[in-house]
Amino acid sequence: MAKVVVIGGGYAGLACLIELAKKAPKTELSLIDGRAEHCKITNLHKTFAQPVADFQVPFTVLAERFGFAFHQQKLNFTAAELKVWQQTKKLPLADRELAFDWLVICTGSSPLLQSNSDNVFGLSALQDGQGPTLLDNWISEAATRRIELSIVGAGATGLQILFELQEQLRSKQIDYRLRLIDLGDRMASELPEGAHRYIHRKLRREEIDYLPETEFLCQEDDQILLAEQNSGREYRLPSIATLLFPGVQRAPFALPSNAFGQVEVDGQLLPGIFSAGDCADYAGNGLNQLSAQAALRKGKLVAHNIRSLNVGRGLRRYRYQEKGYLLSLGPVDAVGWLGLRGNLVKGFAANVLKEATESQYNLYLNGVDTYLDFP
Repeated sequence: MAKVVVIGGGYAGLACLIELAKKAPKTELSLIDGRAEHCKITNLHKTFAQPVADFQVPFTVLAERFGFAFHQQKLNFTAAELKVWQQTKKLPLADRELAFDWLVICTGSSPLLQSNSDNVFGLSALQDGQGPTLLDNWISEAATRRIELSIVGAGATGLQILFELQEQLRSKQIDYRLRLIDLGDRMASELPEGAHRYIHRKLRREEIDYLPETEFLCQEDDQILLAEQNSGREYRLPSIATLLFPGVQRAPFALPSNAFGQVEVDGQLLPGIFSAGDCADYAGNGLNQLSAQAALRKGKLVAHNIRSLNVGRGLRRYRYQEKGYLLSLGPVDAVGWLGLRGNLVKGFAANVLKEATESQYNLYLNGVDTYLDFP
């Protein structure tokens, strides 16, 4: 019986495990992850109003559903260790060695910028369930004064959180001001130019300050320190907290991989080690974006190729192309594209499509695969 070990239980890791559980049921499957639950990260903007548990599934539940063993442990490694694992076909855990025939690394991504300053919160704070507490604290502050909050990062994560937070603050009828700080000169760079214009109009309409080409330096007490990109001028603005979403990078480092998903270290192919998800930097022309959409398809591809190797068939290349991209702009608004990149969708219709994609993933975690395209 072939043994497959997956490191990382995000979108890619679970996609790989689910595919193997369904299509290679005699495979012995194991998952290693430092957290106890899988988190649907694309929904974290909703956790100011809903408990984060609504968007988590315990790995023990998924392990029972799909027949894999779960080991809760954060596993750090270097490129040199990958070579050793390829040779020994054993993975050192805290309490045992875990043998494998195929290893799949799906360790995801980490923020480009982190801050240890007080009152600076990133995605991990929301994943830890701090959203409702933070919101309550800010509302309490607003009882005695006007509050100002800063969101750093105008990518999908920052924008979704900005507009969800705005909706929650507006519903409380308090005195507040929001600002969006962007190191670049265009919001939602993963979307067509028309999406930037649509979002910009909404910012003006909602009286949210937008500061493009501006660098976040730090949060100090009740002020934020910023720097203009062009002039280098530093200045301060009132801000009781900063929500920091500057983008992500492959973690713990980029894993160069061939078009089949097999890892290459220093030009050396490691045929028994695959990568998938944000950490995986695939060769070829398939979608290589750090997104849930690409992660899931890479995970499915790796599962297919492991099955093929087990029965002596040839491997498939990763050729998946993006079918669309949508981001939420509040409870009833969204913007993005579908089918063709120039086909911009927006407003309530886009929001319905966005929610449909989330429902599709929920079905997948329950064993119903509606992803008909192959990566």
